[in-house]
Amino acid sequence: MHLDKKKIIFFLLISPSFFLNYATLLLLDHNNNLSFFSTIFIFSFNFINIFFSIIYYKYNFKIVFSLILYCSALFLIFDFALEKVINKKSIVKENKDLGWILKPNKNINFTQETFKGKKYKVSFKTSAVEGFREYADLNSKNKKILIIGDSYTGGPYASDEEMYYSIIRNILKKNNITFDWFVLAAGGYGTAQQFILLKKHHEIIKPDIILHQFCVNDFFDNSVKISQLSTAHDQYFRRPYFKDGKMFKVESNFSKIYRFLYKYSFIFKKFDQIYNYKQFRNYGRFKKIIPKEFIEESIKNTENLIFEIRKLVGPNTLYFSINCADKKNNYLSPEWEKIINKINGYPLVNPSNQIVKLKEDGVDVNHQDGGHLNIYGNKIYGELIANEMLNIFKNEKY
Repeated sequence: MHLDKKKIIFFLLISPSFFLNYATLLLLDHNNNLSFFSTIFIFSFNFINIFFSIIYYKYNFKIVFSLILYCSALFLIFDFALEKVINKKSIVKENKDLGWILKPNKNINFTQETFKGKKYKVSFKTSAVEGFREYADLNSKNKKILIIGDSYTGGPYASDEEMYYSIIRNILKKNNITFDWFVLAAGGYGTAQQFILLKKHHEIIKPDIILHQFCVNDFFDNSVKISQLSTAHDQYFRRPYFKDGKMFKVESNFSKIYRFLYKYSFIFKKFDQIYNYKQFRNYGRFKKIIPKEFIEESIKNTENLIFEIRKLVGPNTLYFSINCADKKNNYLSPEWEKIINKINGYPLVNPSNQIVKLKEDGVDVNHQDGGHLNIYGNKIYGELIANEMLNIFKNEKY
């Protein structure tokens, strides 16, 4: 009887390996191509689980328990240390107020691919100031232009000198208009994050011009209710939101634990990314259709935020805003245009519309993901923006 009981417990101990392997084949290996991380993790788990089961079968629980404690301590040290090592290669880091922020002094080379499969090199750099891709000399006598944006501006999809803002800068210089440039952005940023970072630096920079790079998905990012429906739950739990004049984060016990593990645990973050990808594959960006009242609320939240930005920079600061080339959510573009007009800004509508048209005509203007601009897309986008800005400068007597 004693032997039978021991065998039963042995099979119970070893059963997680069977369940993990089954779940792997069913959930993760959807395209018969497991990632290197998944393969190593599953192999390691099976090895450790079988090892502990054999130890129990040959000896007793006391030895197994001691080994588990010892190995768990090693695992935690390894996991948290690995996150520190791997995170060195990331262009962003965790930030208590913003959720995440662009790292300073980064210089990383990427190999990217256009939508039509053409590979190209990207040299991605950030300034010495946290949160800024470019940060000019504050002591310069030139007028200052400050760009605020998201991944369309702060993502590694083109080298700094090939980004749309560098194209604008070069065209303005040719027309004897010289500014010092400050570029504040990070992938996934909503308007609340841009406002928080702008508020911190505005009095230091004192920009003469704001160029607000907007994406219509910012409407969604500015709503906690819509973000909750998103498959990008890493952003939902980490980003700040703005409502009724106050900034807030999701503050459930689960969200606090999530943020802690996301910041410190490499294994947790990796599995969270796998789960994120699976959700996106199954549902798209949102797990269900967004109710109309949520969209209306998000438009109001966004309007309030942009009004706060305008109040911060003052009525005399020239305020341009550009839109992403996003045909899917283009039905919301008129709402963005209305808001910018309300704050006496200049919504530059044509550049994004032209990029959408080029894409429809088969021109290879996008990165592999189909949303961000590649080098050529940035060139066209920058030229279109610069030409519109020049026309406005003539009227504004710049």
